[in-house]
Amino acid sequence: MDEATQLMVQAAYQRISQVTPWRMVPGEHTHHWVLPKATLAPWIDDAAFREVMRPVRGNTLVDLYRCYELWQLAQQARRIEGDVLEVGVWRGGTGGVMASALRGSGKRIYLADTFSGVVKAGELDTAYVGGEHSDTSVETVEALLTGLGVRDDCTLLQGMFPEDTGARGPERIALLHCDVDVYESCRGVVDWCLPRLVPGAVLVFDDYGFMSCEGVTRFCNELRQQPGFLFIHNLNGHALFVKTA
Repeated sequence: MDEATQLMVQAAYQRISQVTPWRMVPGEHTHHWVLPKATLAPWIDDAAFREVMRPVRGNTLVDLYRCYELWQLAQQARRIEGDVLEVGVWRGGTGGVMASALRGSGKRIYLADTFSGVVKAGELDTAYVGGEHSDTSVETVEALLTGLGVRDDCTLLQGMFPEDTGARGPERIALLHCDVDVYESCRGVVDWCLPRLVPGAVLVFDDYGFMSCEGVTRFCNELRQQPGFLFIHNLNGHALFVKTA
């Protein structure tokens, strides 16, 4: 890094440090811009990941850093008994990332969504009122998965999860990606998944670190009080739970 770039980065950190922390109204958590100083960037050198991300970018609202974390976690899930479940699919981007990482593993990837927008928004949610992210379809997701060559590895579950489609979900879960944006939906997903999680299973909550999703933040903070999990707050916005027993 040359001197001019170093000065530019230092100036950015200085400006961000001067921003006053804030709270959402309504809301219960303090927010501030998070800008870690770590510089390791393995996604740049991961050719297989870059190849998958080219068609995926237009089908996800999840940034590069969280997509790479899901890519790595899915690869590690090869060593864990059970299948993979994603609830909150939108246009299939992150589901496609995980399915690509698991290609040839024999694991099934279950992708559950209403495909008609967010459900179960309530008073604990700061920005969502219901119906958001309805600009998708099963056909959109199927087209992406087919293009990635992983359609046969995936089961699409259309409807409210778990009420409408839980009966067709996985019996044993190695990895859960929960991207449902609101408290009640998050709680319903996890209540259904808890008895199906195997030791070593990983739960990833996409919405933990974002001011628009304080309902999910609240739920994760409640879940971390329960025994049987290790909790990690990744500064990319993810909350991760590892089932220890």
